[in-house]
Amino acid sequence: MEKSESKSTYNVPNLERGLLIIELLAEHTQGLTLSEIIEKLNISKTSAFRITSTLIFKNYLQKNESTKKITLSRKILTLGISSINEQSIVEMSIDVMRALRDDLKESVMLGVLLGTKGTILEQVSSSYPVKLFVEQGTQFNLHSSVGGKSILANLPEDETNNILKGKTLAKYTDNTITSIKEFKEHLKKVKQIGYAIDNGEDIQGIHCIGAPIFNEQGTPVAAIWITAPHGRLPHSEFDIKGKTIANYAMQISTKLGYLGK
Repeated sequence: MEKSESKSTYNVPNLERGLLIIELLAEHTQGLTLSEIIEKLNISKTSAFRITSTLIFKNYLQKNESTKKITLSRKILTLGISSINEQSIVEMSIDVMRALRDDLKESVMLGVLLGTKGTILEQVSSSYPVKLFVEQGTQFNLHSSVGGKSILANLPEDETNNILKGKTLAKYTDNTITSIKEFKEHLKKVKQIGYAIDNGEDIQGIHCIGAPIFNEQGTPVAAIWITAPHGRLPHSEFDIKGKTIANYAMQISTKLGYLGK
């Protein structure tokens, strides 16, 4: 009888450590110093230095020479986005996003969930002179954004719970939801009405309304939303514009093969 190979036979220690460093930095988007990486992963200074230096040289990591903080690079982000076939989602969404912009005149964003953060894939700028502009690849917090709420509210409950497990909901404004229990109740309402609202929860004075995009299996794979100063997007218009955005999001879902529930 042939002896089975142990998994450890195929381990490459430095590769494994490199992947652990990348995963750690994905959780700490503001970056960590080399000393902090060594402390958190309990690896030797020599190994940590060699691995991070190699990843920086190959442009997978970047280092701020002033703060000494090491962060993931845009190259890593691009690879991560590619794994979810973002080009297909963008191509399927862009004409609908433009139609939504023409309808409501506000900037339209398209975003997805990557780990415990959201990432903006595309945007269509507002018709108004004053508008909010963000770069492709910009990350957003799940609990204070309509993109995060729209997706989390429609994931299987155990998956949402796993994402939120042990997570601290940071307070950005007086309106930010910081209680996990309250946030989960909020997600139930989002799922019920079909759209999500950011009532100045991420940036004071900026309102957003968004809705989920589903794939053929009925899984929320992305979200679209509008964002505007509160004066152009008052509370009194949340419901009618929320339903409008949900209709546009459903157009994209249909193009992705979604047949409805």
